[in-house]
Amino acid sequence: MKNYKNNDVLIGIGSNLKGHMNSSNKIMDIALLYLSLRGLRSIKVSNIYKSRPAPSGLGPVFFNRLILVNSKKPANNILLILKDIERIFGRKKNTINNSPRILDLDLIDCRGEVINNDALILPHPRLCSRDFVLKPLYEINSNWIHPINNKNIKSLLVKNNRYSINNAIKVKNTRLQ
Repeated sequence: MKNYKNNDVLIGIGSNLKGHMNSSNKIMDIALLYLSLRGLRSIKVSNIYKSRPAPSGLGPVFFNRLILVNSKKPANNILLILKDIERIFGRKKNTINNSPRILDLDLIDCRGEVINNDALILPHPRLCSRDFVLKPLYEINSNWIHPINNKNIKSLLVKNNRYSINNAIKVKNTRLQ
C-alpha cells in the first residue's frame, strides 16, 4: 500500500541565522512564499521544531519544519529550485558541513522515488537520524514508510529517540493554517 500520493514531495526548511531584519521563523515563512512562486505550493506545513545543530550540538539553535507539496516536477528540477532559493537568501557554497545558515532547504522525499547519483540522493540519506525531520514528518504523514528500508515513521522515531543526543522540541503554535 502506498504511503504517499503520486505527486507528494517533502521538503525540509531550516534556519539558524537571522537574515536582514528577520528571525529564523519569519525567514521560513518567506521561503514558503518563494517556493509557491516557483510552483511548489505547500499543502501541509508542520509546526516548527528547534534543536541543537547536528551532529555536534555546537552553534546557534536551528529552527526546522517540513512541508508537503504536490508537484510533477522531476526531483532534480526541484533540487535546483531549492538551491536557487537558498542563493537568493544569501547561502554560499560552504566547505564546512552543517555550518550556520540563514536558510537550508532539503529535498527529503519525492513521490517515494529512490535516487542515488552525484547530484541527489533520495530519500534524504540522513533523515532517519534527524529528529528535526522525523517529528515534523510524523505530523504531516503518520503513515509514511521509508522507500528503501520499509520502516514506518513511528518505528524510525522510536529508534532515533533511543540514540539521539539532539532531540527536537516543538515550538508552540507555529503551524500555518
